Amino acid sequence: MKVILLGTGTSTGIPEVGCGCPACHSDDPRDRRLRTSALVITDSGRRILIDCGPDFHEQAVALRLDRIDAILLTHEHYDHTFGLDDVRTIAWRQELPIYGQERVLESVHTRMHYAFGPNPYPGTPRLVLRPIGEGADAPFDLFGETITPIFLDHGSLPIVGYRIGGLTYITDMKAISPEEWAKVEGTQLLVINALRYQRPHPSHQSVLDVQELLSHLPHRPQLTLLTHLSHHAPLHHQLLSLLPSDLQPGYDGQCITITDGHVQETPLEPYEEPFVYRDLGRIAYAEAWELQRDLFAAQLEAKHEGRPTESYLLFCEHNPVFTMGKHADSANVLMSPDFLREQGYDFYEVERGGDVTYHGPGQLTGYPILDLERFHLGLKAYIELLEQSVIELLRFIFRIEAGLKDGATGVWLDVGDPARERKICAIGVKSSRFVTMHGFALNVNNDLSPFQLINPCGFKQGKVASIAQEVGHEVDLTVVKHMLVSILHRRLHERLAPRY
Repeated sequence: MKVILLGTGTSTGIPEVGCGCPACHSDDPRDRRLRTSALVITDSGRRILIDCGPDFHEQAVALRLDRIDAILLTHEHYDHTFGLDDVRTIAWRQELPIYGQERVLESVHTRMHYAFGPNPYPGTPRLVLRPIGEGADAPFDLFGETITPIFLDHGSLPIVGYRIGGLTYITDMKAISPEEWAKVEGTQLLVINALRYQRPHPSHQSVLDVQELLSHLPHRPQLTLLTHLSHHAPLHHQLLSLLPSDLQPGYDGQCITITDGHVQETPLEPYEEPFVYRDLGRIAYAEAWELQRDLFAAQLEAKHEGRPTESYLLFCEHNPVFTMGKHADSANVLMSPDFLREQGYDFYEVERGGDVTYHGPGQLTGYPILDLERFHLGLKAYIELLEQSVIELLRFIFRIEAGLKDGATGVWLDVGDPARERKICAIGVKSSRFVTMHGFALNVNNDLSPFQLINPCGFKQGKVASIAQEVGHEVDLTVVKHMLVSILHRRLHERLAPRY
C-alpha cells in the first residue's frame, strides 16, 4: 500500500491570503500546504481518495492523476468536499462511489444536484453515494480492503476517520472516545491532524494533544505524520527538531509505502508520457507514410542497439486515397487503379495488414508508432485496445453504441443485423519486433461515397458509417481528436509500469 499526502494544510492553506508571517513566506516547499487530502493506492492498484477539497484540481494535475476508484469523506466542510466537481473529467466513464456519513452525503447531493438528476447532461460525473453504517455495521469491504470508520468529534460535529489495513487517517479531530481510539492499535502509519503546537482550539487538537493520545496506545505506530497544519504551527524544520523520529510533520506530495508491516518514505517516480502526440493536419498519404517509416525504423534501430525506444501518436486527414494491405485481394478494388487515379484518387499498396480501404478529408486517421513491449502488450491485445478506445469515444461522447464483429477487425454498428450492419472504423497494423506502424481510420465527417468503389476491408457490398451520419450533423473534428487522444493516453499509460 502507498499513501500520498496531496495536501496537509488547514482550511485556509499555507500561504494564507494576505498574511506576512514566516510560515507564509517560507522558502521551504514543505511549508506550502494545500487543503488536506490523501490518496491511498492499495496492493491491487486501486486508488482511494480521502477527502476532496477545493485544491483537488491543483493536486490532481500535479500528480497527473487520471483515475480514482472511490472517495472516502471525513465530513462535509468546504475544505474537504468542495473539489468534488473537479472529478467529473475522470468520473464520467464509470460509476465513482463516495462513502461518508448520511448527513455528509446529503449535503453533497444538495450541492451537486445536477449530478443526480434524471437527465444528466453529457460529461456529468457518475457519482454513487454510499452511506457508512455505525457500530458492528460500520466496517465495509472496498476492493478487497476492509475499511473501518473511526468515529470522532470535530468540536461539536461528529465526523469520521478511516482505518485501511496498516493505515489510519484522522483529520479535524478535537476529541475521541477510548473505544474509537483503540481502533488505531496496530496501525503502522497514522496520519492525524494538529492545527498548531500547543495553543488550544475549540475544534482541532494541537501537536501536544497528539503526543498525549499516542501515549495511550500500547504500541505506537511506526510513523505518525501530522496533517491539517496551520501557519501558526512551527515551520517544518522546526517541528522536526521538536519531535521524536516516529512523529513528524507531513508535507504535500509526501509518499509513504507500507510493505510487509514496514513503513518507508519513497519518492514519487517521474511521470512517464506514453507517447508524443503530433497533429499532422491534412497531409498527402505518401508524406505521412514516409514519416511513419522513418519513426518506425528509428525505434527498430534503438531496440537492436539496446537503447530506450520512443512512442508516437500521429493524427491526420488525408487527401483522397485508396490503400491496399499486403494480403489484400485485388478483386476488392472495383475500379482499376489507373481509373481511380484519373478520377483524382491516389492509390498505394502498403505493408499493413487488412484489405483495401479509403482515406479522405473529414476522416480521422491515426498512426501509433509504439513499442508494444514497453506497454506489456501483444499484437492482438493492442488491436483490441484501439478498438475499445474508439468504442469508448463513440459511446460516451456521441451516444453511439458500437461493437466488434467476429472474424473482423475494426469497430462496427448494429453487429448481427445484416440489413443495418456497417463499419465506422477500420484498423490495419504492421508490427516488427513489437514495434507498430499504420493504425486506424475513423469516419467522422468524411464523404462515404468513395467506399462504393471498393469492397471495404474485403467485405462485399460492405456498408460504412460515419459519426456525422449517425448524429445527423457535422461534428467538431478537433473535439474528436482531443477526446480520442485523451482516451488512448489513459489506456496506454495504465499499461506502463505502475508509477506509485
